[in-house]
Amino acid sequence: MATSSAVPVDPQAAEKTAVLTAYDAMAAAETRSYANAVLDPELEKHATDKALADIKATLFWYQQRDIVMKGAPVHSPRVDSLDRSGGTWRASITDCVDSTAYNKVDKTSGKPVTAPSGPRRHVVTSTAQRTNTGPWQIYTSTIERDRTC
Repeated sequence: MATSSAVPVDPQAAEKTAVLTAYDAMAAAETRSYANAVLDPELEKHATDKALADIKATLFWYQQRDIVMKGAPVHSPRVDSLDRSGGTWRASITDCVDSTAYNKVDKTSGKPVTAPSGPRRHVVTSTAQRTNTGPWQIYTSTIERDRTC
């Protein structure tokens, strides 16, 4: 008689995948926004509340200084927790963001603006929510500059 070693199925796997899809889409739209010095129209589909406000504030700061970002950060997000209370799903996400190949440059000349100092890998913690009928959106996203990964 053969025995099978069944791998347990995560009942929340589909929701976790959906959370990470929304997070990845937000991060991609954020990168495009900073690269073009214009708010990417896809951003508001995936980011809201403080996460969206923080991205808009950073973009405004870059625009005022004629700065764009070149390259792209490398993300390694994971869903740490996922729960549902009432009609709302909530998730927490931890990401290790490597910005080694992501740099501020003068929009006109393309020359580096400042030489980065310190670590180029940081922990980013985020929260996401969705209602039973709505899409996942990222509500907060905080770079923890004192934590490297």
